[in-house]
Amino acid sequence: MNPKIDERIKEEYEAKITGKFKIKIGDKTVAKGKNKWTRYFVSSLVQSLYNSFWDVDCGRYYTTRTARLMSYNHTARVGTDVSTPSSPDMADLVSKIDIAPDIKVVVIFKELDYSEYRSRHRYAWYPGTIPAQTIGEFGVYLYLSDDSWSSPQENTQLYYIDHVSLIVPYVNPALRLGARVSSGDGDFDPIDYDSSEALIFEWYVTIKF
Repeated sequence: MNPKIDERIKEEYEAKITGKFKIKIGDKTVAKGKNKWTRYFVSSLVQSLYNSFWDVDCGRYYTTRTARLMSYNHTARVGTDVSTPSSPDMADLVSKIDIAPDIKVVVIFKELDYSEYRSRHRYAWYPGTIPAQTIGEFGVYLYLSDDSWSSPQENTQLYYIDHVSLIVPYVNPALRLGARVSSGDGDFDPIDYDSSEALIFEWYVTIKF
């Protein structure tokens, strides 16, 4: 192929996915930057193209029933660790403060020319919800696979024979750490939180192509 065409395809048609965050105390933004993904998030993105519908009653896949996707029962947590870098196999925050946010909201956006799509997960802890202490890490927990499937994993077509369902192999999903931001990665300076104002964590996923 013509090298110029190769370069044009790379520049114009290459999709990019980024994860970013903002940390606010009250109305003031105190930090922003990029998150670190876990392998559970990336694996689940791939599996969303692989799987059929999840049967929430039987724990198996069928061609019908209700699907539980990534933001099913999503949540966030903060932690006190200020020195541990993130790694793809992290399953939890290092020193988690296990207090759920008071508010959690998801919003999705798209550009009019269809060149960019993004989501925003917003979590807020009211004043006094988290005791005064140093905060060094944030984590987003989504409904994700445990990534124990073998590669390559083939999904044969689902169908019924005499009302018996042929089931696609699948790794059971659960609420797992999907993204982490931390002082240990240099994402933000440790926060001396005094609990007098709301603590707000916004997490963005953007796909451009």
